[in-house]
Amino acid sequence: MRRITGTHVYSYVKCRHLASLDLYLSRADRREAMPWEEFAAKRGRDFEDEYVAGLSVVQPEYPERDFVAGQAATIELLRGGAELVHQAVLSSEDRLGLPDLLRKLDGPSEFGEHHYEVLDVKTSGKSRGDQILQVVFYTQLLAELQGRMPEHGALILKDGREERFLIADYVAACDQVVAELRRLRDEPESSRPFLQMACGGCYHDQRCLPELKARSDLSLVQGMSHGARAILEDVGCGTIEELAQFHPDSPRARGNLDATLLRRLRRAAQAHLAGRPVIEARPRSDKLDRSAIVHMITDAFQDRVLGFGMLHPATADGQFTFVLPRSAAAEWSAFRELTAGVPARSVLLHFGDGLRRWHEEHAFSREADPSVEARFVDLQKRLKGAATYPAPVILLSDFVKHGIGRDPLRAGHPGAAAMWMLEEHGDARLEAKLRTDLLDLAALKADILDAAASADVTDSRVADHQEAVKRPVAKKARPKSADAKAPVPKASVRKSPARKPSTGTAKTKAENGGSQAQA
Repeated sequence: MRRITGTHVYSYVKCRHLASLDLYLSRADRREAMPWEEFAAKRGRDFEDEYVAGLSVVQPEYPERDFVAGQAATIELLRGGAELVHQAVLSSEDRLGLPDLLRKLDGPSEFGEHHYEVLDVKTSGKSRGDQILQVVFYTQLLAELQGRMPEHGALILKDGREERFLIADYVAACDQVVAELRRLRDEPESSRPFLQMACGGCYHDQRCLPELKARSDLSLVQGMSHGARAILEDVGCGTIEELAQFHPDSPRARGNLDATLLRRLRRAAQAHLAGRPVIEARPRSDKLDRSAIVHMITDAFQDRVLGFGMLHPATADGQFTFVLPRSAAAEWSAFRELTAGVPARSVLLHFGDGLRRWHEEHAFSREADPSVEARFVDLQKRLKGAATYPAPVILLSDFVKHGIGRDPLRAGHPGAAAMWMLEEHGDARLEAKLRTDLLDLAALKADILDAAASADVTDSRVADHQEAVKRPVAKKARPKSADAKAPVPKASVRKSPARKPSTGTAKTKAENGGSQAQA
């Protein structure tokens, strides 16, 4: 019987099926980590090692993976009154915990006139629910050993702050998660995959995604939820093909699913079968061709902007400029330098809330002109409302893949950007990524947003989609309810001239005919 660990608790909060797979599959069944994933994991390990190196800690010694001996060595240290214990071993029946730190506090326990509380070291800038539940899981194991439940637990965040919280506030939630993990361990067939944002970076993606496609699973449809999938399957609509032609004659026949939601899901299923987005008719509005698109690539671990890029005007043949600030202190001046040439009345298009949040944080301390923030327009929100896509869309890569049929990673994965900065040609790779993302955003604006604002929206996209829906489709077996890339022209990127490391310098390159950066 596999023991439930803090990692399983962490996984369950992210994805129930991930936790299920981790409980009955070995590590050898996972795909190999991508280079940027291993780079990020190493940074996390190094951060913990550096933090602990500055403390006076002791660590239990025991043969590798002999956790019985490990717990005995841990108890000996706790009885001896060690101030800080690193990587203690806590186990009980079917649970095992290896918390980062146990800290000694005054107050009686089984160990004497002192007891311990749990601290976990994290590389995030703020606490999350999955991290807190891990600490509560470890704390419950510790309480069984010392005969006393600590009042608090704590997370050590990447800026060194200690964030404390009351254990009692989260015990019920942790108990529920552990109960579900036991059920998943005993009944692995009770879980199956559901396509969501975290799937793209999961080490089981090569197992789950083919399974979803083979089943024509409803979670492959934009806007689907766990609850809606369960309701539809219960009323006999279990595949995308069936959903595309599902017209129930009463609320009961649709499982009392909201009628408007069902229409949206049916339309999304039709878009999936057509293999392209279906443009939604919108009132005529400005096409925003006089606007600029501003984009940034960040290093989340360091809370740093690695590069800003801009396309002005916001078209494929617009002028591309970029700047790579060399420090956090240089970011604000780099952004102002980049956007200085944009007319004051021009809109600044961006994707997601990252740029707006960054600007708010920096502008507040500098008492900057508030009119700049008023010019921001989020393309992510507008694009999502302008079309029904053939698959769920959340990240920029989703919109690029399913909106314009391009490979969103042809210039590299954004998660690898911090790793590029350690390479000889890191600046050139960052420039190419900024350029490629901006050209993709311009294409999305032209093909989706501008088309939705046109009066004659009844174009070939909708006609093709309607024709695809009319074609008869083979009915696939339903599971029981448990709950062409487009060719892209390439052009070489000119090598960036050397820049002084202390400042970020804007550079301008004119695009010829909307050519793509070479990946």
